[in-house]
Amino acid sequence: MTQSVTPEILEAEKKLRKQLRDLRVLTGRDARGSSSPFAVGGGWNKKSQEQHVADGTYRKDRHGPLVSGVLNYPKPSPNLTESIKAARRWIRNQADELAFIAGCRFDERLAEHAADFFPRFLRHSKGQWAGEPFELLPWQRDDLIYPLFGWIRPDGSRRFRRAFVEVPKKNGKSTLASGIGLYMLCADGEAGAEVYSAASDKDQASIVHGEAIRMAQSSNELAACLKINRSTHNIFYETTHSWYRALSNEPGGKEGLNIHACIIDELHIWKGRGLWDTLRYGYRSRRQPLQFVITTAGDDDQGVCYSELERARSIIKGDVRDDAFLALIYEAAPGEDWLDESLWARVNPSLGSTFTVDSLREDAAAAKGKASDEAVFKRYSLDIWQRATNPWLSMTDWSKCEREYTIDDLLGRDCFGGLDLSRTRDMTALVLVFPFEEDGRMVYRQWPYFWLPEIAVEEYKNRIDIAGWCEAGFLSLMADTYADVEAKIVEASERFNLVELAFDARFARDLAEKMQNDHGIAMVEYPQTMNNFAGPTAEYKRLLIHGILHHPNNAVLTWQAGNVNVKSDANANNRPVKPPGPDYRKIDGIVAGIMGLGRAMASLDVRSAYEDHGPIYADDICREQQEASNV
Repeated sequence: MTQSVTPEILEAEKKLRKQLRDLRVLTGRDARGSSSPFAVGGGWNKKSQEQHVADGTYRKDRHGPLVSGVLNYPKPSPNLTESIKAARRWIRNQADELAFIAGCRFDERLAEHAADFFPRFLRHSKGQWAGEPFELLPWQRDDLIYPLFGWIRPDGSRRFRRAFVEVPKKNGKSTLASGIGLYMLCADGEAGAEVYSAASDKDQASIVHGEAIRMAQSSNELAACLKINRSTHNIFYETTHSWYRALSNEPGGKEGLNIHACIIDELHIWKGRGLWDTLRYGYRSRRQPLQFVITTAGDDDQGVCYSELERARSIIKGDVRDDAFLALIYEAAPGEDWLDESLWARVNPSLGSTFTVDSLREDAAAAKGKASDEAVFKRYSLDIWQRATNPWLSMTDWSKCEREYTIDDLLGRDCFGGLDLSRTRDMTALVLVFPFEEDGRMVYRQWPYFWLPEIAVEEYKNRIDIAGWCEAGFLSLMADTYADVEAKIVEASERFNLVELAFDARFARDLAEKMQNDHGIAMVEYPQTMNNFAGPTAEYKRLLIHGILHHPNNAVLTWQAGNVNVKSDANANNRPVKPPGPDYRKIDGIVAGIMGLGRAMASLDVRSAYEDHGPIYADDICREQQEASNV
């Protein structure tokens, strides 16, 4: 006897089928517990919900709700009363002591919450540790993450709003910065958080941001609650309506940002202050925002990175108080032995973990005896700032030649000048070279003058300290004529015995004729050729090495000394050139000084070391430096 199918049974079967479909959507598995190719959307070979999340193609309306869109990692509430004892343990310097006196405290629970986020939720995505938990190295945990997130203000908010970290390459900067960005996105407890990876261009911005995406995709917990848009690369945390985006200095709207955290990697390559200043005011409406900068040493001491570095150094020394600024710098001093392996270990806190000492030995051996390679090693491996990509002059030698003298000390003396006249928007330099005997040897003193066209101020104001230089008398602004330059040349001829003034005929021929015809000044054309520059260029450096080419520490001249590269020919002749590519760094004062020295050598019949001995090679320079230090 066949049992009839009642309406109640049909309804029960219908409900059961619906429950099974919902179960498959939620879990991506079939009723038997095995993976089903029909898990999401039906059809053969359709991706599971987890695969859609990992690939950034997940859509709630199409693939069903996630099992959990919330990161189960609640942040502890700040507790000032229980953190006094902990605060005393975490006072590392005078800045911490002053902050403690002002009411700041250290909450170890908050510090642990940030530090534990890394191994619990983050996975490495590259190299030998790919797929492994992100275990913080001791310096990352104790010197950075704990202080950055553990110190709180009297109102319970985070003490530090800005962090500046400078460390040599290959110490895990970008990965650490990416992890901090993800923490600020989904674990800092901020609703509607806007987190950015900011850089000078899209490619650089994508380094940190791309690493953050890979780490999020490698974490089951983060992949389940973060949506990654594969076309825009935005990371979205729907629970708090927060996002993490890449931001560059390229055209596009940057105003109106409401920043909770901004992660800035390699600040040293930023050109200008445009994006930096825009970001500066984007934090105001947040209760405890964070600007996190992590970088390697650069070669532009007029840029925003060097300005931040100087502030960080001042805070560490105790010269400046800023309770909201965390400064952490791993750097060698310029005069330290760059081949000392104990120095390598001191300034590379990740040595032995992210890279080996053998790799440093190989790089150091390859750089030894080559000035340009040595400069690169010092910059990237020891975090020593350089002044040019292929520096010609040693700034240590330059500093040793600094002397305190005024223009009045030079009155009436013989001098030889060099004039590097600008085109419409460049600097003009007039440098006077004064030869005289001191302790039985010939010594030279330089006195520079600099002008910048007024129409170029807007172009350079965010790149060099125009206001400061003008206020100190190192730089003058001029209109669209050379009247100020002409007046200064005439004044120099009256105050000193201006024997000759060398000039480049390309831009200064009319001015030279006027000076010679109207004022009787001996103007000497100085073609900008290798033949004219080889001897004086070699002599300029030799005199500097021996400490007998003095300068009065004019900030513009010193800046330009660090910018000089050289161009060489097949016979190892050199002449000064600007850094390669479009670059605002100038060398006019050094060029003018070499021209003046060249005329002094010709007039006094001084033969350069180059003319006596032929080309000067790196070994010769190192030997001369050693001899000079022994004098």
